[in-house]
Amino acid sequence: MSLAYGLMMLVTGLAIMTFGLFLFYAWLPLIYALIGFDIGLLLGRSLTGDTGTIAIAIGITGAVLLGVCSYALEPYRRILLGISGGFLFGLSLAAAFGLDSLLGGFFGVLLAIVVCGLIGGVIVSLFFDRFVIAASAISGAAIAMAGAHHLLPGVGILDRASGGALPALITLVLAVAGVFWQYSNLAKWIQVLPLDRSASNTSANS
Repeated sequence: MSLAYGLMMLVTGLAIMTFGLFLFYAWLPLIYALIGFDIGLLLGRSLTGDTGTIAIAIGITGAVLLGVCSYALEPYRRILLGISGGFLFGLSLAAAFGLDSLLGGFFGVLLAIVVCGLIGGVIVSLFFDRFVIAASAISGAAIAMAGAHHLLPGVGILDRASGGALPALITLVLAVAGVFWQYSNLAKWIQVLPLDRSASNTSANS
């Protein structure tokens, strides 16, 4: 089950890291489902200390809930993405830096709710495209690294506990690559997708 958990985190993390903004505009329910799935996986691992059936079940539940919310709360989709993306960002940071086991597994949840979720819900209306690109790149990189570590637990550079600063550095490099990739393709995506031009043209021209 740990193999399946690692593969799912790696694949969904890379998808969010490289195509976060594109998925929001092209397949809205899909990006919410991916975010909900990864939130569920990280919550399940943080609260149970396990990467088995319970974590995957919570991940599937999160995917369904956020996917449905993307339709039911469509007029508030940006605020919803800010809150859920910020929540995932907090959980991802806690996982990337080995903080998710503190306070009995609740530190990552507190960080996600109190800091990142609330901040994300506020700033998303001001810097939407920038927020989505940065949050998706960083969160996706952290999730992908966590998934890679589950797949290859013996590789030191993927181990946040014994690898020193190197795993965090690799996560940062992946995040920067994700930001660069999304920004470099933003103008192209604007041409092929029915984007909100008022937000996206600002980002593309900045």
